[in-house]
Amino acid sequence: MPVALMSARRRLSGFRTLPLRVLRRVGALLRPPAPTAPAAAPEPASRAFLSVDYSAEPTAGLIRIFVTASAPESTPATLVVKAPDGEALYSADIALAPQEQTRWLALHGHLLGDGVHAIRIELVDAEGALLAQADASVFAQNRGALAERVTETLKRQGAPVVIDQCGSELYDYADRHATPWFDREPEVAAAHIATLLQDGIIDAADAAALKQFVEQGFLVVEDLLGADELEALNLAIDDAVATRREGYEWGSSQRLHNLHEPYPAVRKLWLHPRVMRLLDLIFDAPARPCQSLTYVFGSQQDHHQDTIHLTPFPAGYMCGVWTALEDVQPSSGELMVYPGTHRLPRIYRQTVDLPPVVDGDWTGFGDKVVARWKQMLDEAAVTPQVYRPKAGTVLIWHENLMHAGSMREDLTRSRKSIVCHYFAEGVVGYYDSSATPGAMHLDARG
Repeated sequence: MPVALMSARRRLSGFRTLPLRVLRRVGALLRPPAPTAPAAAPEPASRAFLSVDYSAEPTAGLIRIFVTASAPESTPATLVVKAPDGEALYSADIALAPQEQTRWLALHGHLLGDGVHAIRIELVDAEGALLAQADASVFAQNRGALAERVTETLKRQGAPVVIDQCGSELYDYADRHATPWFDREPEVAAAHIATLLQDGIIDAADAAALKQFVEQGFLVVEDLLGADELEALNLAIDDAVATRREGYEWGSSQRLHNLHEPYPAVRKLWLHPRVMRLLDLIFDAPARPCQSLTYVFGSQQDHHQDTIHLTPFPAGYMCGVWTALEDVQPSSGELMVYPGTHRLPRIYRQTVDLPPVVDGDWTGFGDKVVARWKQMLDEAAVTPQVYRPKAGTVLIWHENLMHAGSMREDLTRSRKSIVCHYFAEGVVGYYDSSATPGAMHLDARG
């Protein structure tokens, strides 16, 4: 309806006493002449579809969002992420197509600050015209003194708020502002342990374990699990094998991912109070679980540092926890650790000029990274220690400790074990090998 006619009718609507024929005459006078042909609404130059998938739960470290976009026809566009005040935090040229494409972006929650943040994602064409937009509301939560130090470091180095690839090149690992106590000079580490002991925070056994961690890169806790706990864990694994979870084949070195999700017994181990307490002491910050891996037989994995796979910034704030669910037998593909190798240089993709691993192709990784690890071990002349614990024993290792799975000389012998990995709350966690964001489960401990 023309605006003039609509306004006139609103004004005339109050004069109910006027004859109907008068009202019709007035309306006819105000009505514009009919066009010779219907006027079609102008079509936009391009249309696009855009959606955003994200978690509204509190998230530590990197906050990942998934952006899905498409267009009826192939169209060049720019993907833009904006802050609530309209400031552009990120932009990238993309090629829209009829088939939906999904990509991830990650936000440094440290730079956003704790709390809920509204962000807008837009698609614009070459002329800057808006094609589509979507909103997201993310919840950053990075608490404690360590998080404050990491925030200061990220700001000082000018880290971007939004990224589309994770790698060590994004972070200033030479900045020792947030280096953990156990990676500092020996006298600093010794003084830290002495203070904890003097203040009654730890006892002599804890002090010995922390000393072992500082010097050798790992610590061992015997008899952490009782018979009932071991029985429940082994029943969970037996069920996973019987139901062929992840297509498991009996006798293989295949690992099963995140059994803490379907099996309460594994989740209980994932959050075991004694393990969490030791990790809290190591990190000097709350430990946050990342994932769990379950093995029925030995892994036969090459010697490696976890650093490039589960990567913390600052360095040092990730630990692996290996739990034996049965007495480990000779020739079963035992775990091997290389004492003191946590002091060797850390190897990242950037160190050896390696692109991210894509679609499970580890060829370049083996040629560059594994070869560099072998060179380092040969030069250090470190003798590996074969690890044959009793059931219920727990091994906690430094993220940079070199370790491996030996060859399974007797293929009939199992080596049931669960490996869990943890980041310190307050750090940035990512997976350098695949250049993707890492996970830290804040809700697991409350």
